[in-house]
Amino acid sequence: MRRAHWAWRLAATASMLAAALLVAPATSVASPGPALAVNGGADHHAIGPYIYGMNFASPGLANQLDLPVDRWGGNTTDTYNWKIGSSNTGNDYYFENIPDCFDAPTYTCNDGPKFGYQRFVQKDRSIGAQSLMTLPMMGWVAKDGKPNHPFTCGFPPSVSMNQTFDPYDSNCGNGVRKSNGSLLPSNPSRDGVKIGPSFDGDWVKKLKSLYGSAANGGVRFYELGNEPGLWNSTHRDMHPAPETYDELWQKTRDYGAAVRAADPSAKILGFSEWGWPNYFCSAADHIDSGCFASSPDRKKHGGTPLVEWLLRKLRSYQQAHGARLVDYLDLHYYAQGGDNTDVTRSLWDPTYTDPSWIDSKIQLLPRMKRWVARDYPGTKTSLSEYNLSVADATTNALIEADTLGIFAREGLDLATFWPMPNDGSLLDDAFRMYRDYNGHGAKFGNTWVRSTSANQAKVAVYGARRSSDGAYTILVINKTDTELESKLSLSGISPSGKAQVWRWTGGSIDRMSDRTVPAGGFSASYPGQSLTLYVIPS
Repeated sequence: MRRAHWAWRLAATASMLAAALLVAPATSVASPGPALAVNGGADHHAIGPYIYGMNFASPGLANQLDLPVDRWGGNTTDTYNWKIGSSNTGNDYYFENIPDCFDAPTYTCNDGPKFGYQRFVQKDRSIGAQSLMTLPMMGWVAKDGKPNHPFTCGFPPSVSMNQTFDPYDSNCGNGVRKSNGSLLPSNPSRDGVKIGPSFDGDWVKKLKSLYGSAANGGVRFYELGNEPGLWNSTHRDMHPAPETYDELWQKTRDYGAAVRAADPSAKILGFSEWGWPNYFCSAADHIDSGCFASSPDRKKHGGTPLVEWLLRKLRSYQQAHGARLVDYLDLHYYAQGGDNTDVTRSLWDPTYTDPSWIDSKIQLLPRMKRWVARDYPGTKTSLSEYNLSVADATTNALIEADTLGIFAREGLDLATFWPMPNDGSLLDDAFRMYRDYNGHGAKFGNTWVRSTSANQAKVAVYGARRSSDGAYTILVINKTDTELESKLSLSGISPSGKAQVWRWTGGSIDRMSDRTVPAGGFSASYPGQSLTLYVIPS
């Protein structure tokens, strides 16, 4: 009886649908989109295999993506004491010394000491990722790591009761007077112990003893410090004085030499500054008032922007000593404004003025290349922390997919994404389009080929040839809300058989119907806010 009832309902529904189709209006036609072109015979360069990296990647995702590089970084690594497994939280959370074993979900150390850096490297080794370890260079690290509250911290009640205290540990304050907002005096020895270059050199030796040298499968990358221009803010308990040109150079030189001596085969990243004003001026230049050639510390150094001055010092050191101290010019970069996919234009576009307080034509990646070519040729470029998320989850995923394509096109050598709370739940799919689009490890090509769009702000195109099978992989990103139809012109490519088509529209990555690819190209429609990947056998 139930079956017959539903059969009647289905038949009636089918009848109504058929009737509706007879009077349904014509389906909407996609709006014209910009012309796209891919030339498989031009602009070849190897795509940096390390541009698809992350910071503290989860093992499951890292395994899916065959993650190339995983960074141990961030503010706490500036104060990490590898000998005892403890770090200081700095201004991020009440300047507290926290041991590695005090970890979620139990927040206890009942299991005894743990060394987080060893667990980190072992995780990376288990999934085949290279580790990038940030080494403390500030001069102070956490002096202890008590297993439970109360923790040792930079601003205990003995300094002043006129401050806000950790609601979970009344022994640790924020170092700011509640009465007037002024800063309490710092004393690094309250929570820190002084270190020198040998501290980092010994850590590298320890890592070598555990995992081998970089040349023999051990830790491959080391980063000298984390955002030195913010030490007097983020870590004002241990480094209250603003960093200067001279301090940055002396520490880069001395700590870099110690790392190089400990493992000559390792690659070293340097500078690692947080953002725009500190690329050009030191913290001693009082950048809250702007950065100019006449700023006090910069003026003392000939008005030369900080990053260029440091690169020239590194070049002079190599000429004098026959040793390269830094292999990668490393920066950190975060979107400071904007609310749509245009934010990626700050990475490359010489006509784009950043809409944030920066209010300048950033053109970050070509700018980095020019600095290196002019001041220290042979140095590679990296962004060991970056995040351009500015909007909703779908838009942020499009931004990240566009960013990875720009990295490939512009020849960046290494990048590790830093997750932020506003990323949303879809951003990992941008990585999957390049590293695991079919769920079985299929990847974007590793040799860049010329790819152009008549309007990249609307529709971007990124093409590459894959060495494993010779296939061309072409990613088309429709950044607009509207379905667009674009002609994709092909040259220098001899298609062989049908192309696979993979598409993302804010959910899963789906395989669409294969399509024939004429030698000269084809026109296709792209849904609004979508990623479409063609895999063309050749």
